[in-house]
Amino acid sequence: MPWLKALPTWLAVNNCNFTSPTALTDSYTGQPYTGGQINVGDYTDFDNETASTLSYTTNGTLFAGRYRYVQVDSSATAANVKTGTVGYLRKGTSVSSVRITGAGTGQTDGTYPIAGVGGGGVGALVSVTISGGLVTVATVAQGGYGYATEPTFTIAEGGTPGTLQAQLNSALNLVTSYDQAVTNGFGPGAVRQVVFLNSITPGNYGFVQEDGIATVLGNGTIGTAAEGNWVNSTTGGTVNATAASGGPTGSTIGKAIDLPLASNLFKIYLTAAGVCG
Repeated sequence: MPWLKALPTWLAVNNCNFTSPTALTDSYTGQPYTGGQINVGDYTDFDNETASTLSYTTNGTLFAGRYRYVQVDSSATAANVKTGTVGYLRKGTSVSSVRITGAGTGQTDGTYPIAGVGGGGVGALVSVTISGGLVTVATVAQGGYGYATEPTFTIAEGGTPGTLQAQLNSALNLVTSYDQAVTNGFGPGAVRQVVFLNSITPGNYGFVQEDGIATVLGNGTIGTAAEGNWVNSTTGGTVNATAASGGPTGSTIGKAIDLPLASNLFKIYLTAAGVCG
C-alpha cells in the first residue's frame, strides 16, 4: 500500500465515486485502465491547506489527516455510505489459515481433506494430519470465498473428534458500512474504523479518512454532548458521545473537537483507538 506524495490536480478527494480501481476508465469501452496515478490502497497525508484545496465544498471541507483510496464492499448499505458516517475496513472473505482448537484422541492416523462448516461462504478446504491419534498439522488447501464469519472444521476419524478454527484473509482496502460490519461480525474491536467523505456506490471506489481531523455525522440521540468527549460509532454509522471521564470502548473512533450535534456534522480528532479499532 504505497504512500502517495501527491494526488492528481483534477481530483476532489471527497467527491470520488469511481468504477475503476485506478480512478481512470476508457471513454470508449468503459473498461478501467490497469495503470494510473492512483491504485487501491494508496494513501496520502495532507495538512489543512492542502486538504482544503482538494475539497469539494458541497460535500464539506477536509482537514489535516490521512486519506486512503479504497473499494466499498458491494454488500455495503448505500444509505449508510455518505459524508460523515463511519465504515469499517473489513476482513476478507476467504480462509487464509486455521488453528487447531482440539486435537481429539484415538483417531486413525493419516492425512484427510476437511470442508468448512458455517460462515456463509463456500469452498474452504483444509488438509489435516493425524498422528498418534491426535490432530497435529492443519494447512489450508483451498481458501473458498464469500465467508462473512470464520468457518469451523471438525475431523472425526474414530475416537474423539478434532476441531479447528479458521481465520479469514486480510482485505484492508475493502470497506463496508457500519450495519454490515456489525451484522457479519466485523464490528468494533475486530477491524479498523474509518470515516466516509461522500456517498460512494457499493462496489465503487473512493477515499476514506483514517487519521487526523475528521467530520462525522451525529446520531439523532447524541448522548453526552461536550467538547473533548469520546465519540463512538452507532446505528447506521452515525456517532454519539460519552463522558470524557470514561475510557474509550471498542466503538470509539475519536474525541470531539466541536460540540457534538444530533443529526448534524461536527469535527473530531481520530484517536489511535478509532484508527486501529
